Amino acid sequence: MMVEDGGVWTARLQTRIGSAARAGLKARGPALRAALASVILASCATITPPGASTPSGPPSIPSAPLALGDYRGASPSAVLSQFERGVSSRYAAGLALNAVSADLRRNAFTCAPGASSERGDPPAQICRQTLSANACTHTWQVHLYDRGGDSQLARTRALYDRRCGDDGLLGGPG
Repeated sequence: MMVEDGGVWTARLQTRIGSAARAGLKARGPALRAALASVILASCATITPPGASTPSGPPSIPSAPLALGDYRGASPSAVLSQFERGVSSRYAAGLALNAVSADLRRNAFTCAPGASSERGDPPAQICRQTLSANACTHTWQVHLYDRGGDSQLARTRALYDRRCGDDGLLGGPG
């Protein structure tokens, strides 16, 4: 039978428990770190930036005009939803970026290379179209992303803005 001698017994017991716990963690540590790293990497690989979508269109680009949405009658959020669906369903992942931007140019968009940035993942191409109708200025943008400069479409981001009177315009002051 052990008798506590001024806290010495408690300190010894804590030392033994601590040593056993550390030994157990050392044995399982590499496996736990590997499992944690694989979970983190898997979650990062499936994250799409907000507003961007993985294209799900056919392997060839349709010849019909790109639908801009009911910009004359619907709310801006409804037009954006329609436009996002149209862009995502029109272009398939893996298409050549120059083919996608050429199609957007055929649909009256102006395209230019995306600005390089040290923050985030800038688009490889930005295509924009502006129309005036019903005393408003309507602006659509399509951001085309590739994977590490491979010039193959990886994802798209569709944007829409409506300016009437003194409202702000997408990408500019109000």
